[in-house]
Amino acid sequence: MILRNTLAVIIGLGVAMLVITFGISLNENWIEYDYSKFPYEHWNRVIRYAAQTPKIRDEFFIALLFSCGVGAIIGGLITAAIVKTAKKAYAAFVGFLLFLIAYLDVIFTPHHPTWYEISILPVMFFFSWLGGLLTDLISTKIRLSRK
Repeated sequence: MILRNTLAVIIGLGVAMLVITFGISLNENWIEYDYSKFPYEHWNRVIRYAAQTPKIRDEFFIALLFSCGVGAIIGGLITAAIVKTAKKAYAAFVGFLLFLIAYLDVIFTPHHPTWYEISILPVMFFFSWLGGLLTDLISTKIRLSRK
């Protein structure tokens, strides 16, 4: 049970990070160098470049926040689908871990806009919890329809 739940959280985090990576690498104008589809290698340069002009900054951080929301909901869905009990709690835990990663990014990598720094907690936590809620509702509905 503990191994299954731990694997569920790791898989949910991994999928969420893949979705976030895909979302921020959609537009090649946001990143000034050849990043080979993995921009985390030089994340400080990516953030610094994205923060240079208001147009690129707004586009990049809106896309980053949107990707975080989509990644959190998909990670929450997958985590809740794998665990047996406390689906919403484990999904919310994935959102909390994503928030910690994002907040460490804000702390150690300057140049994030203030609106992004403020909005990451509700986006990460709420959307991952929503993924758990959706999975819980669907599994409950399926269970009731079988009876």
